Amino acid sequence: MPKNHNPKLIKSRRSYTFMEITQIFKIHQRTVQNWHRQGLKVIDEETKPFLVMGEEICRFLKESAQKRRQPLKAGEFFCPKCKCPRKSLPENLSAETTTKQLGKDSKQVFIKGVCEVCSQPLLLFSSQKKLEELKDGGALFNIKT
Repeated sequence: MPKNHNPKLIKSRRSYTFMEITQIFKIHQRTVQNWHRQGLKVIDEETKPFLVMGEEICRFLKESAQKRRQPLKAGEFFCPKCKCPRKSLPENLSAETTTKQLGKDSKQVFIKGVCEVCSQPLLLFSSQKKLEELKDGGALFNIKT
């Protein structure tokens, strides 16, 4: 699956060979061949070298990024080690309020925790409103200001 490849580097009305795609994104040619197997459409399957329209590359990259997204439920963090949503150990859950404003009536809050599976430190950017909702849901926090 493509990760963090900027579709803005591609011109949508231009065609690209696999080699040109590898040079633009600084990836291996096998990666682009794998993308082709995963659904990247070429202009003509019979003609070599394969040509791909820039619009198709952008579509493929955006769809792939969308498939990787995992929505978080209340009280969940994204664990970078497990690569999936996880809850924090309750005793390690803390909230740190900053001085930055978010809108007219809320401040920025960093909710910190530790993954219950792999013990990886977790961080969630949030607001005071969300923090109050989590408290009402029964979450216990060590609050720092």
